[in-house]
Amino acid sequence: MRRALITGVIAMFALALIAPAAEGATRIRQVQIPITSPASTPSVPTGTLTLQFIFKNKRATKHKFTPRQLTRIDFAQVPLSCMNAPNEGGSQLLLTETLDVRVKLTKAPQPSGKRPKPERYAFRFAYSFTGFVGTLRGTIDKPNHGDKRGVPRSQGSLNIDDLDANPGHTNCSTNGPKSWGGLPLTGV
Repeated sequence: MRRALITGVIAMFALALIAPAAEGATRIRQVQIPITSPASTPSVPTGTLTLQFIFKNKRATKHKFTPRQLTRIDFAQVPLSCMNAPNEGGSQLLLTETLDVRVKLTKAPQPSGKRPKPERYAFRFAYSFTGFVGTLRGTIDKPNHGDKRGVPRSQGSLNIDDLDANPGHTNCSTNGPKSWGGLPLTGV
């Protein structure tokens, strides 16, 4: 009897030490966005913008993962038009760069006068680049209708206004925002 009591006390003590460490699980999801070249240069191939997000859950809701943070922005051959100096003429730059960032996502407010729908959410993010003039804005939402019920999707826009890569590629831009919408997020 005494041995069982000691074993029980030790097991409860061990459980008390382990339980706070199990706060919640993490999943990494990403979206790949095709970025096309400006209409004036159709021979340039389509590049890819990949955004990587951390999704977390809470102990109380083990199966409900929500987006918390944008962690990586990856440009792969993203076409930019460069104006350069007045006598140098224009050129094309295929931007390839990976940026590790920490951008917190904020919960979007519910539409006024409507009840929140179960299992539905929307989170927004915005990032201003530090090495050049440009912004990245978007939303991750989870609809509760349509063919892909429960699959998070992304929409947003990339706008690069002034990037100076090297002397032959200055004043590079996307020529206005490059928008995307409804792209599903996939696991990594």
